[in-house]
Amino acid sequence: MTEEQKTRRADLARENGRKSRGPVSPLGRYASSMNAIATGKHVKVHKEIFPECDILFSTDERESFVRLQQKHLKQYKPHSDCEHALVRQMTCELFQFQRASDAETLALQRNLDSVLREHPEVNMAEQLLQGFHRAATEDKTHRFLERKKKGHLNAYNSLQRNLIQLRKNFPMQPPEPIDISADSKMIEPLVPCPEVVEEMLGLADQAKNEPEFQLPTYVLNMLENEEVMAIVAPDYECDELLVRFGRKKLPIAA
Repeated sequence: MTEEQKTRRADLARENGRKSRGPVSPLGRYASSMNAIATGKHVKVHKEIFPECDILFSTDERESFVRLQQKHLKQYKPHSDCEHALVRQMTCELFQFQRASDAETLALQRNLDSVLREHPEVNMAEQLLQGFHRAATEDKTHRFLERKKKGHLNAYNSLQRNLIQLRKNFPMQPPEPIDISADSKMIEPLVPCPEVVEEMLGLADQAKNEPEFQLPTYVLNMLENEEVMAIVAPDYECDELLVRFGRKKLPIAA
């Protein structure tokens, strides 16, 4: 393109951009706000929701992390914000170590279950042996999890040594008060506003009446979250929708 054509195209793009005002409905604004979680481009919007060092996945239990954090605070009793930051990072590393251990246990359990389904006559010792033998064929997965566990455990021990050295070289006398409000907020479920809930339930009702209607993922995520649904719509029946969209298994007939 010539310079004139490039300039004209840029002017048109700026003109069209000025016409956009973004989402106007509460549901549109809520869906757009989730970009901060999905892409991280606008994470400052959710800074108060995600405290520093937050390493939780959507599949993790916030309560488990908070309980682990409270145990560390009780054990190490940080005397300053710097010490509190180290203790919190120690919690993150130990939590990730436990997550990797859980994943490794699940991987081994699946191998054991597959042996039992194929050879129900084998005894427990043989089942265990065959399960480990199959795990050896998935060596990449187990080596990856072992590296994760080793890395998090080494980081935990290193942070512990740093905390001891910090207290020795830079003692805080008297200890300063520590703000742990961010940790306590983590245990609270993230609940959308009433206007958003109303529109999302309206989409769910539409899906109930129209079998071909594709329910957006963020609506399914809310319907699947029992803790949030118990707060925003405790009497709403959504089991049929969750089964239809593969979020819930059919109950086994008696």
